[in-house]
Amino acid sequence: MSSVISKFRRQPAWVALIIFLLLCLWVASGSLKADDEQTAKESRFTELPKVRVEKMYAEKVNRQVSLYGRTEPDRVANLRAEVKGQVEKIYAEEGQWLKKGDKILEINSSDLEAQIRSAKAVLKQREIELAGAKSLGKQGFQSQTNLAQAESNLELAASELLRFRLALSKTNIVAPFDGVLNERSVEIGDLLREGDDIAIMVDLNPLIIKADVTENVIQKLVLGQSAVGRLTSNQRVEGSIRYISSLSNVGTNTFSVEVAVDNANNDLFAGMSAQLSIPLEQTWAIKVSPAIMALDEQGNLGVKTVIQDVVHFTPINIVKSDSEGVWLTGFGDQADVITLGHGFVRDGDKVEVIRANHNSGGQIGQASSNPSAGSSL
Repeated sequence: MSSVISKFRRQPAWVALIIFLLLCLWVASGSLKADDEQTAKESRFTELPKVRVEKMYAEKVNRQVSLYGRTEPDRVANLRAEVKGQVEKIYAEEGQWLKKGDKILEINSSDLEAQIRSAKAVLKQREIELAGAKSLGKQGFQSQTNLAQAESNLELAASELLRFRLALSKTNIVAPFDGVLNERSVEIGDLLREGDDIAIMVDLNPLIIKADVTENVIQKLVLGQSAVGRLTSNQRVEGSIRYISSLSNVGTNTFSVEVAVDNANNDLFAGMSAQLSIPLEQTWAIKVSPAIMALDEQGNLGVKTVIQDVVHFTPINIVKSDSEGVWLTGFGDQADVITLGHGFVRDGDKVEVIRANHNSGGQIGQASSNPSAGSSL
């Protein structure tokens, strides 16, 4: 033993090394003990985040496509003068509803009446000439050429009379269909020439809602398919698809669609913005409030559910939406949807589930710092 001690005295570096190693072991043991105590202390005071969950059941709803369009009249007619003359009488005012054949205005026809009387006299003369030519022809005193000329003169006189009578009928401007006299361009005393604008008639029954649909939807639409529209006046209207374009609009690659809406009372107006909903196939979906939707780390909008106490993020697939809520697919027959605390948890987090009809301690969405403290939902 004395030899060992004397050896260490001759080599003091070994003594220093041993002392240093002992000190390191002592410090390390104290640090590990402190870490274990801190971990134990934190585990005692840390809870899983609490979330309120409501079980929601799917229901069968119609998948629908929502479009934005504009109301338009069924027909528009721009009435123009076909004869020249002065406006003599006016029978209808702007905004008045007219039936087909109702008079709008009358153009002075005195000149045409005189021309008709003259044409009648010429026609009678041509009839006498033809009768004389036929009589002479039977006696052999009239050539076939003269007889053909007399027949031609008679036909020409008859056509001239018909032309004047047709022009006379066009002095009365009438409604071409049932509708509203939307605009009148003339007044009494105006002198019209052929082709001058007179009035614009619009047919508002049915009222047409015109909108554009995308390439993904056009294949799912058929003629006669029902549709629901909501006007800017909040009026709800129902109709059916009467036209589907076979050619897309250049630049947008969208297709024009027309929905006909009954407007027998003419209480709906053209030129209004309209939101159009066209139901497609039926599917199962759950109805949720937009307030429970959340964003994931990539910025996708979805709903957070709980499966076996673990948060799952499901991107939304909207079937339809209205003032009552939003219908979403992709959850199966039912789902445990987080209705409170979804903003404090992420996809994959383990949570403590609190059912909507159950009160429990702890603050929703946050870990309690005191395991003995509780607060009701």
